[in-house]
Amino acid sequence: MVRFIVDSTFGVPRDYALENGIKTVNLTISLNGKEYEEGTREDWEVFYKEFIRSKAPAKTSQPSPRKFQDAIDEILAEDADSEIIILTIADRLSGTIGSANIAVAQYPDKKIIAINSGEAGPSALMLIQEMVKANAEGATFDELIAFAADLKERIAMQFIPASLTELARGGRVNKLLSRVGNILKIKPVFEFAKNDLTIYAKALGFNRAVEAAIAHLPQKFDRMLVYYIGDDKNIEALKERLYRKFGMAQLDVEPMCPVGGVHIGVGTVGIVTLASKDI
Repeated sequence: MVRFIVDSTFGVPRDYALENGIKTVNLTISLNGKEYEEGTREDWEVFYKEFIRSKAPAKTSQPSPRKFQDAIDEILAEDADSEIIILTIADRLSGTIGSANIAVAQYPDKKIIAINSGEAGPSALMLIQEMVKANAEGATFDELIAFAADLKERIAMQFIPASLTELARGGRVNKLLSRVGNILKIKPVFEFAKNDLTIYAKALGFNRAVEAAIAHLPQKFDRMLVYYIGDDKNIEALKERLYRKFGMAQLDVEPMCPVGGVHIGVGTVGIVTLASKDI
């Protein structure tokens, strides 16, 4: 039987994790001298309220190898013959995969692997959801590993930041662009795909940025979802444009994890797609 361990940035809902036997390992966030375990999405509102109120920078920390070992031990206590796949946030954003690999090395006689998802937040959630589905359909351990590699090539995440302050603070955009962009309402449109962050468009205002993001999406996709960071005030406008473009009637809306949110900024919205194989 294949079981999954993910880190908290995946945002796996508590009920979904229980239903599918998924263990979650927490990253931590420090804000105003207080440390928060990221927890599941049901816990995030408390942190975001404090983050918005304080306007202070936050620091994030990866989990220790011991936390991954504890999750592994819990699964093996339930079934000593379990095969385990650990999926972590992209190593471009965090060193969490290193902790997972150290933990895996402690079980040389077990079938356990740690995989750098190359994803973050809602795009990582899409990946684990597809993996769970394939597992339920009878995919083997090795087939699931190959499937994860395939998904990483086809999942992409776009986002339009509400402001550039947090991105500049983390060094992901330069401070001059941040100041000018915030004053002139210039919106860079970002893509995180294949473990790499790029700016592929800059637009004047939110509406034009949304149009640039939509124009960049694959024309054929198996799945799409939209997401927001801390405040969903812009999500309906994004959904309406996607409905008109693609003729769909419904879209899943997901929150971004606090670990991602504190580095990108509250009010950001984005799109995740799983491109079809035949494009």
